[in-house]
Amino acid sequence: MKLEIPRELKGKELTLYLEDTMTEFMDSIVQDPVEIDRFVRLWSENLGLHNYSLGNCVLAWMQYPQVSMLAGFKKWKSLGRNVLRGERAIKILAPLIRKIRDTETDDEIYVVKGFKYVNVFDVNQTDGKNLSFGHEKMVKGNISFNEIRKISPLPVIVKYDGTSNGNITPERIIIAPKDNQSSMTACLCHEIAHYKLGHLDSDLDRETKEIEAETVSYIVTSYLGLNNEKSKYYVGAWNGTGNKLKGHGRKIIAVAEAIVRDLEKI
Repeated sequence: MKLEIPRELKGKELTLYLEDTMTEFMDSIVQDPVEIDRFVRLWSENLGLHNYSLGNCVLAWMQYPQVSMLAGFKKWKSLGRNVLRGERAIKILAPLIRKIRDTETDDEIYVVKGFKYVNVFDVNQTDGKNLSFGHEKMVKGNISFNEIRKISPLPVIVKYDGTSNGNITPERIIIAPKDNQSSMTACLCHEIAHYKLGHLDSDLDRETKEIEAETVSYIVTSYLGLNNEKSKYYVGAWNGTGNKLKGHGRKIIAVAEAIVRDLEKI
């Protein structure tokens, strides 16, 4: 499916159109592990000329399916490349940041007050100087359980708790010890997802909570290069149907991305 943006849309109308389109498409992505894998690869393999979100990579792909590396017109210029004549800009969403004063601490803080559309171009829409790049700083592959543990918002206790692989309370996360650290890592991602999705004080039914958390875990472990076949069966066991995930895609992907960003800081 290629997204053809109506040319008559401008300003706020275009921004809202992009937001709605991205939200709807994210709902469909999180229902299909194949689609998740595709977009995790797209996101992780992006050149990183800008800190593009997974959502924006999805939005770019919908308009330009061969997308690989994104940057704005001026950024390409600074790298010695020029946008080819006749190429149509790819429209993505940039946050509108406002500086406000915290009424409790009197500190100045930055908050997102909405989004606006901006124009970017893929490397295949440019020509010029050859690029030199790599992924030395990307968090990939053989990350250990103890590394993941560093980003947990709660203390992580490794011990047996009956036959549970893991569970979470407002005070701690328990993960069962295993020889397979990849399995422990996936389980910890699942429990961290519960926390970041706000499940500890949510009225959502357990089925929906488990589907959301495991889908987040699948996205994160896929990004790390782990082979996580378990998630597909886990989500299916909790009745992870399209109806159950409708309207949840954007939240799921945002939380997965937040966990990956934390991992990149380790």
